[in-house]
Amino acid sequence: MSPEPKIPRKYPRVRAPKGMWVGWKSAKQTCTSLAEVMGLGGLFLHTANPPSEGSSIELIFDLPTGQVRARAIVRSLQPNKGMGIQFVQMRPEDRAKLNKYLSLQELSPIVDEAIPRAASAKPTSTHSVYSAPSYLALSLRSEEAAQRRFERDLRRLIELTGKGTYYQLLGVTSESPLRQVKKSYHALARKFHPDAHMGNRSLDAPVRDLMVIITEAYRTLENEEKRTAYDKRLAARGGFSMHREKTTAEESIQEWLKRANECLRAKNFVGSVVWLRKCIQLSPDNALYHATLACSLSTIPQYHEEAIEHFQAAIKLDPWREQIYVQFAELLQEMQLPERASEVYSQLLEFNPMHVQARERLATLVAQAKGSRHSARPHLFGRKS
Repeated sequence: MSPEPKIPRKYPRVRAPKGMWVGWKSAKQTCTSLAEVMGLGGLFLHTANPPSEGSSIELIFDLPTGQVRARAIVRSLQPNKGMGIQFVQMRPEDRAKLNKYLSLQELSPIVDEAIPRAASAKPTSTHSVYSAPSYLALSLRSEEAAQRRFERDLRRLIELTGKGTYYQLLGVTSESPLRQVKKSYHALARKFHPDAHMGNRSLDAPVRDLMVIITEAYRTLENEEKRTAYDKRLAARGGFSMHREKTTAEESIQEWLKRANECLRAKNFVGSVVWLRKCIQLSPDNALYHATLACSLSTIPQYHEEAIEHFQAAIKLDPWREQIYVQFAELLQEMQLPERASEVYSQLLEFNPMHVQARERLATLVAQAKGSRHSARPHLFGRKS
């Protein structure tokens, strides 16, 4: 069984900069709210009409270290006061800005003391939202509780990879239809995808290893032929362990990846293509292999069409990895295919509307397209006599 991951028990928290406004958007609201408590895990925002618990929101705020954008989930509510939110997706550069700001601050003694004093705090009818330790403490406890739940779920699933079945890992049964298998997989991928935890190094290895096995389970159960073969192994063995020793094929792939990376560092893209193709032959369902191969192929003009095929395969296998969309769109722009590039940027913005690079490049492409149509009109309709 895999060793238990080392996960930090507590995020550092500080008071937000005085007067820090956070712009946020849910499915039904677009608002700005004052922030009070902040940490690597999330924020507490003051709002009289918060979205329901579990809602997804997008937010943007300015720190002395720079502007930060993120996606988050509403984890706790205080009616007519505010909401505690947990970050679930943030670009590495934004995470670095937040981490830098927090590292420069000292933990506020008011924040630390709020929890033990909250039980005995006496409410008054005239207190302001900034002086109420009760819901401030609640937001901190809610953040800690959410983190503990995540740790518990992560450990439980890692334990299952050592002794459970693919059905147990995905939270379905052998009778579950494909749509339920897909729904369960997508929920787990959103929660445990490595890109959602890039700012926390201690989580990187366990969530990455877990996602490899979750994806393997999904690829097995979504394919009728593979699922039938898996069920036969379950019946024959009375259970099927997901944890296994490395196969000869896996050892070969690791060696080929090592050589591919050596070629990439030397900018020998033809060499990297050779080794990455071998990796995909043995592991065709690995999105990262397809994306890396596509990037290598994109440097060689005669291989651009093949690069497109591998970018499309990578997105189909792992639709949450944002950088793949950006690299794919860049290739399409290089190939003078602005309309297709616009489609790829639009796909990325569908699940992350706050992706700055995609928004800016899409706006540029749209403006160029309008300008091109405008300049083409005299040729289309002829000159006036």
